[in-house]
Amino acid sequence: MSTVAPEGVASVQEANKALARRWFDQGWSRGELDVADLIFAPEFRLGGRPVGPEGPRESVRLRRAAFAGLTVEVGLQVAEGPWVASWYTTRGTHVGEFAGVPPTGRAISSEGIQLWRVENGLVVEDRNVFDVQRVLSQLRAQDRDTPGPAPFATGPRG
Repeated sequence: MSTVAPEGVASVQEANKALARRWFDQGWSRGELDVADLIFAPEFRLGGRPVGPEGPRESVRLRRAAFAGLTVEVGLQVAEGPWVASWYTTRGTHVGEFAGVPPTGRAISSEGIQLWRVENGLVVEDRNVFDVQRVLSQLRAQDRDTPGPAPFATGPRG
């Protein structure tokens, strides 16, 4: 037995996935921070705290200052109702202080999962988990002990 979602539901879920991909591409990978006003609601909450669009802008500014060439590639995405989950891989070169670690010049890669709630085409809530320990282990490791790169977050898009 198969079920078919009403056309409007599927298109909203696809739009929510596209919204997340847009922020990862334009905001994180390209540093185009003005797009935050088109993606995040004025009452946007990050980890339960109200931060508005300035919260995500500040997160990107800080990470891009610490990691040159920062890119974020979205792999698997799943959407249901107002929620969209994205599994992503981040890569960059450590050129500024990060979590108390001075610049090392090392290339890093790590993964995360972001869960957004979208209302009326704008993100109102973000919950995410990022593997900071993997980044720190890459920055602090002796050359012979440097962990390999994180796999790309890949999978069927849908």
